Amino acid sequence: MPGTIQDRATAIDGLLFEVCETLQLSPSQHSKAVSRYLAISDVLNSSASPFSFIESNVYSQGSMRLGTTVKPINGPHDLDFVCELAISHVHADPIDLLDKLLGFFKDHGVYSEMVTRKNRCIRITYTDEFYLDLLPACRDHEIGGGCVQVPDRYSDGWKPSNPLGYAKWFEQSTKQVIVTKFAESYRAIALDKALSIEPIPDLEATCDKRVLQLVVQLMKRWRDIHYVDSSFPPISIVLTTLAADCYRGEEMLSEALLAVLERIVARLDAARVANRRIQVLNPVHNDEDFSERWDNNLKAYQDFEIGIRRFAAAWRFICMGSGNIDSQLEDLFGGVINTVVLKRAKRLQESRENSRLGILASGIITSSATSVAPMRRNTNDGE
Repeated sequence: MPGTIQDRATAIDGLLFEVCETLQLSPSQHSKAVSRYLAISDVLNSSASPFSFIESNVYSQGSMRLGTTVKPINGPHDLDFVCELAISHVHADPIDLLDKLLGFFKDHGVYSEMVTRKNRCIRITYTDEFYLDLLPACRDHEIGGGCVQVPDRYSDGWKPSNPLGYAKWFEQSTKQVIVTKFAESYRAIALDKALSIEPIPDLEATCDKRVLQLVVQLMKRWRDIHYVDSSFPPISIVLTTLAADCYRGEEMLSEALLAVLERIVARLDAARVANRRIQVLNPVHNDEDFSERWDNNLKAYQDFEIGIRRFAAAWRFICMGSGNIDSQLEDLFGGVINTVVLKRAKRLQESRENSRLGILASGIITSSATSVAPMRRNTNDGE
């Protein structure tokens, strides 16, 4: 990118990075999530558990495993975990499995008033900032390779999945590391590892995240803003899969987000020509269609298509255009931009007072000491 466009891209990336930093789980929230996960795992491994006689493995899935968690605008964080039983699904009844799991927690002294049944899982709702979805699963020995089958009440049967395989695929899709001067280091939280309990991944500092992880966080926050009044916003796994499948290793965050959005739009265009919707399949288990909800809800698909096209157009304008970046970003990502701007203002003021503030030739203010003209210290005397 030439001159001022390059500087604008750098400024945008700095803002985006700090947005992702703000959207992270805090160390205390991560620690609390780990504690609750281990407590649930201990309950499942107790002698009173209806699955105590079956070899099992409890592990995280979704955003905590992928490193793409986003603080909700309102409401609690959702934590997703799997209790995978070593038995084949052909030897188990899916609805009975779900009912047994529900009944076990209903009869438990601690969780009896906290548990509810969902379509494929049970939900344990805490009084503060979390709820935990626990998905029972049985191994699919016919396919193997980490594939499982999970109960589905709506179809009164099994549905295919592969959470561990998906996590590996997503990790392989992340190609570049983004490092920025705005990053703050987090201390990893140590976990004890039980025989049948996988540890939750350590809390990952934003500076150690891959560009793709940050792209997913930004898309999820845009979703939360754009579809705030929608009953059927695009689900996280759809956005995550599309982003990972469309990412080609772009190193700059703003460039990567634009490339991903434009490739999704290209897929929407191709689907229109073919008179169909796009399909978002599990890349490691094509029998699982993450976008199957659109089959019975055309409006939800249409809203998704309209939203993504508008997002891509707006982001292209931001990257290539001019004007106030802060207000443009706020339109897409909401009030988190104000939080970031206030933090930046405080940091810049501290840099000014310490004579570490300068200005690039393009006019962009920076706290970097390299190749910049120093700014006068603010004396607040009107001069």
